[in-house]
Amino acid sequence: MAKGLRSSSKLAARNRKRYTDSSDYAVTAAARLNQVSSRLQQRVRAPKEDHDDEDDDEMADDAAATPAPEANMQEDGEQGEPKKISTSGPRGSRNELWRKKHNKKGTKNGGRAKRRK
Repeated sequence: MAKGLRSSSKLAARNRKRYTDSSDYAVTAAARLNQVSSRLQQRVRAPKEDHDDEDDDEMADDAAATPAPEANMQEDGEQGEPKKISTSGPRGSRNELWRKKHNKKGTKNGGRAKRRK
């Protein structure tokens, strides 16, 4: 039988390959690390964009127009419990839709194995 990808021996072998300097794993890991570090350095060096005061005013107006989330929570609490959603109906899966289209019934025992006497 094949070993799972998460087995401890497989993980250990991959880690050994990753940290051995001459392996392909180490070469690609180092290249990836260099790419990420260069991207981060470019982000740090890039000048930050200045926002206009008009945009800030518009954002402040929008924030003032919308009620605070705490107020919404209080209103929900006053109305009582939220309406429950039924989960007992048809799921609408492809298999169910096909069965309905072809007038097929489900199993008698709900998918369980046949009971032996």
